[in-house]
Amino acid sequence: MKNDESGIIARAVAGDSTAFRNVLDAHYMTIYRMAFRFCGNKPDAEDVTQMTCMKLAQNISAFKGESAFTTWLYTVVLNTARDWKRSQSRHERGSIGLETIENTVSNSQTPEQILETSQKMVAVYNLPEPECEIVWLVFGEGLSHKQVAEIMGVAEGTISWRINEARKILKEGGSK
Repeated sequence: MKNDESGIIARAVAGDSTAFRNVLDAHYMTIYRMAFRFCGNKPDAEDVTQMTCMKLAQNISAFKGESAFTTWLYTVVLNTARDWKRSQSRHERGSIGLETIENTVSNSQTPEQILETSQKMVAVYNLPEPECEIVWLVFGEGLSHKQVAEIMGVAEGTISWRINEARKILKEGGSK
């Protein structure tokens, strides 16, 4: 399967529109899920997802295969979300929609656990931007520190340091 995906990605990079559509179909929910985590609500996540898909169509030829495709894809989604947030003066940092919380909690959680999860999510959204992004990539997407470092273009030690800073901020119960 991995070789099949690599072949499809290579054909998409070479300009094959059917292959590109297959790549997009295979990764659409990943794009949307990540956009949703960063935006905090469905309409904004849909906008970022659509913008990301357009950027992918325009820039897939820039993928050189030097990293995993998903690493490159996360970078595109993250940069698109950052650009979108900066362009939207009506969206204040730390805003989180109820649907974000509803989509994160599990049906097996008690009301107390749901409250605790929602409070943690709000706290994460209130972290400074780099820490917030790193927490979502490491804990939300399950990426390694090395993968996140590659996505963000920083040293792996920087990711570890920022996670530590995020933990300190969250432990203190506030934002910087």
